[in-house]
Amino acid sequence: MIEVKAPVTIVLIIVNIVISLIALRNKDKYFYEFAEWPYRIVYERRIHQIVTSAFLHADFFHLFFNMFALYTFGNILENNFINKFGEINGSLYFAAIYLISLISGSILTVMFNFKNPQYVAIGASGAVSGIIFSFIIFYPKAMLGFFFIPMPAYIFAFLYVGISLYGMKRNLGNIGHEAHLGGALGGIVSTFLIIDGSFKLFLNHFK
Repeated sequence: MIEVKAPVTIVLIIVNIVISLIALRNKDKYFYEFAEWPYRIVYERRIHQIVTSAFLHADFFHLFFNMFALYTFGNILENNFINKFGEINGSLYFAAIYLISLISGSILTVMFNFKNPQYVAIGASGAVSGIIFSFIIFYPKAMLGFFFIPMPAYIFAFLYVGISLYGMKRNLGNIGHEAHLGGALGGIVSTFLIIDGSFKLFLNHFK
């Protein structure tokens, strides 16, 4: 039997792929109902879109990029939790951080765009951002590539937040900067709250 070392990560990837591929067959129908429309969430109470939008993707590249990042960081992070807290608790902690990051990314998107009836957002990038930043808490000096430039993870985090803030201010590109920032913040806060000693562990890396 093949041992699955990061079960929640794998399940999330499979669910994202299946739902995204189904939705891509009829974008108009599924995106109108399940994508994140901040205006509709606030004024029509389409609250479910806060969660469902994170399982839709614009195209195959969008889907691949998010799932590749989720596997790369989620596999390491979930394994870390499993080794420390056991298979059930470790995976549950990972799932909780993913879900909190997803929701926080979606909520920040709603807060900044609910007055625009044309604004729509999709993708797992908010949740994935939370997983990446949770990873950085435990491995702040791991080398990550930023536009193919290697740098320590904590430097990557500062640049990521800076670009997200700049993108929000300038409405830069067709990118959900609010989801990225909200997800990152959700990942940081939820990790510090859920994983006992994680804040101290993070600080110890810089002593």
